[in-house]
Amino acid sequence: MLLLMFSACLSACKKDLIEPPETSGREATQFIDVVYGNAAEQKYDIHLPKGRNVQTKVMVFLHGGSWRDEDKSQYTEILKYFVDQGIAVVNMNYRLAKASDDKFPVQMDDIRMAIDHVLVNSDQFVVSDNIALVGSSAGGHLALLYAYAYDEFKNVKAVAALSAPTDFVQAAGSGNNQAIATIQYFLGVSYSNDPDLWRNTSPYWKATSQSAPTMLFVGAKDVIVLPIQSISLQQRLNSFGIKNELVSYPNEGHVWGGASLDDTRKKIVEWMNENMD
Repeated sequence: MLLLMFSACLSACKKDLIEPPETSGREATQFIDVVYGNAAEQKYDIHLPKGRNVQTKVMVFLHGGSWRDEDKSQYTEILKYFVDQGIAVVNMNYRLAKASDDKFPVQMDDIRMAIDHVLVNSDQFVVSDNIALVGSSAGGHLALLYAYAYDEFKNVKAVAALSAPTDFVQAAGSGNNQAIATIQYFLGVSYSNDPDLWRNTSPYWKATSQSAPTMLFVGAKDVIVLPIQSISLQQRLNSFGIKNELVSYPNEGHVWGGASLDDTRKKIVEWMNENMD
């Protein structure tokens, strides 16, 4: 309760900050493995752009890996683009699902804790409280779900997700045994034993008329997370009148690089600038 009250106070108090002088002289810098919790995985890297000030937008990035694999370090080079565009990037690790523990919803707790930690230290970092969540694959799912259902104080102003699973209920009936097994491992229970959990951990089913502006990216040839997952979510967002955009790359699969990645990063920056002022 005290943490929630503090977070609420923090959000209100930030509005009264006055721009500090001489912002143009600030050099780009970074803090690596910043600890935001007691678990080994509860660390983030924050990359701060040159010339930042208290209006500098913050992107919190969530890696993929089927909720059980990968590490923030795999995305460091890709994320440098955003720092060069004047965005502060928080590249965070979160607890990965294991055979017997760290199942959902601990990842939602981790995102909340990391965001709170950044906000508490925003004076030191010299950034705003203007936050976007961005994630790839499983990280895209976590970004969407947190923004739609767990962001109690509406800290997240925009969300973007690449190749994201959005509807576990649809996946359960899809016949895609690999996807079903991966989700079941993450949640720790089968769909038949707890259909409500599968529904309530699906961004599709948690979207409302109050959801954050959402940008979705898919590879049309993705056979790991079928594009219908994002297409259906867009249709639901449209039904609620939520600002959204879906970008599909016709020749890409689950992940992409080259010109398609360049386009994705450029569009995310534009999306943040349009929805976070």
